Amino acid sequence: MTKTPFFAAAIVSLIATGVAQADTLKVSTAAPNGTPWVVHLEKTAANLAEISGGATTLEVFPAGQLGAETDTIKQTARGRLDAGIFSVTAVATVVPEISMLVTPFFWDSFEQADCALDDHLVDTFDTLFQERGLRLVQWQELGWQNLFTNEPVNGPADVEGLKMRVGPSDNHDMYWRAAGVSGVPLPFSDVATGVQTGLIEGGELPTISYVAGGIGEISPHLTNTRHIYQPSVMLMSKRVWDAMSEEEQAQFNEAMEPAQALRTAVRSAIDFFSAKHVESGGTVTDLDDAQRAEWAALWTEEKTQDLIAATGGESQRVYDAVLAARDACTTS
Repeated sequence: MTKTPFFAAAIVSLIATGVAQADTLKVSTAAPNGTPWVVHLEKTAANLAEISGGATTLEVFPAGQLGAETDTIKQTARGRLDAGIFSVTAVATVVPEISMLVTPFFWDSFEQADCALDDHLVDTFDTLFQERGLRLVQWQELGWQNLFTNEPVNGPADVEGLKMRVGPSDNHDMYWRAAGVSGVPLPFSDVATGVQTGLIEGGELPTISYVAGGIGEISPHLTNTRHIYQPSVMLMSKRVWDAMSEEEQAQFNEAMEPAQALRTAVRSAIDFFSAKHVESGGTVTDLDDAQRAEWAALWTEEKTQDLIAATGGESQRVYDAVLAARDACTTS
């Protein structure tokens, strides 16, 4: 497994670049204080302050303080914000081809995805990011998208006609339409209200978001469909990267906490929040191979081609690269 790409160092920006007016790098994340993502950034900030002798500092803005992800990623691409941690859904508003990473039922395991992202897909995506004014710092982690419902479900037939929150992107919408769901694209901030008002009767979310966001208290049945693997990604403004000295890059590269440490923390948190949900009276259902195959059968190769066509750009080339990376990381 490779460590943080060398260009992760680029996140450091000293004020002489003209991109910022102080020796402080502003980093945005939607993650709340105390979560693994914010802790990861705080450790990196402490490392950087020590290594640079205080010449460069990193200021973390958690909980979307600087705006919604879809806004802050555009600010980063334009050089108005130094860096941020973003979901694939947010990144797709600037780099649509990243949706090829989140085809339903594409990944078999965390380990397979880690190998593909770190060892095979850095250059593929960093090239696309640079074309849009961004630079890849580090692949990170959100976990699997799972199904939550007000009432228990046993299989795809039980969600037909369900009013369900679906992620606001084509890969989510196309999958759940195949299941006969009445899809309602909602941002995470509106999911709890949607359940409470009856606008939706279930939806899809990563486990941590589902439990920590209080959704499990009002829509208590979680089914671990693991239908979409959700990495996240730390990106920086290319303008910041281009203005850095080699010394500044080297300092941040040394300071950056490794991606695998964050992944381990997030995956441990998934287990913790799952147990907490059950302790609070909710249910968590794991699928056996036959049940998972039934859910997976809803997504066909034809739908993959439809997704590639709908996404456009270099999607076919990127999908082929992602497929090759998965194959290289699949053990028999």
